[in-house]
Amino acid sequence: MSVLVTVAMWIVGAMGVIGIPVLGMGLMASLSGGTTEISGIKALAEGVTPGQLVIGLAGLIVIVPGVIFICLQLRRILQTLSEGDPFVPENATRLSRIGITIAAMELMRIATVLAVFTAPSLVGDEPPRISTQIILWISVAALFVLSQVFREGTRLRDEEKMTI
Repeated sequence: MSVLVTVAMWIVGAMGVIGIPVLGMGLMASLSGGTTEISGIKALAEGVTPGQLVIGLAGLIVIVPGVIFICLQLRRILQTLSEGDPFVPENATRLSRIGITIAAMELMRIATVLAVFTAPSLVGDEPPRISTQIILWISVAALFVLSQVFREGTRLRDEEKMTI
C-alpha cells in the first residue's frame, strides 16, 4: 500500500511540473489573442477562455501540493501500521490534517470559480459552473470521525497499559 501511495504522489508531482507551465503558457496565449511563442515553444489557445485556464491553473496549484501532503500523511500512517502500532496519537492528528486539507482544497476550488465568475473579461460567453460533490464532504466528515476513533483507541490502549 505504501508503494501505491508513493507512486500516486510522484505521478501527481509530475502532473504539476508539466501541467502548471503548460496551462500558464496557454493562459498567456489566450490573453494575447490566441498564440504565444516562448523559446521556440508555441502555445495555441483557441476556443478556450482565459477563465477556464485560470481555473485549471489555480486547481493544479492547489491540488498538487494538497495531494502530495495527503500522500505524505498516509505514508506516515502506513509506517506506524507496518511497525505494528497504528493507535498512536499522531495518526489521529494526521487523519484530521487530511480531512482539513481535502476541505480546504475544495473550498479554494470553489473560491477560484467564484472569483473567475466575477471577472467578465475572463469568462467569455459561457460562465463557469460551480459544483461540489456530497461524497467529498462525507469523506471529510468520515476522516474526522476516524480521527476521533484513533484518539479514543489510543486513550483506551494507554489506560489498559496502566491497569495492573
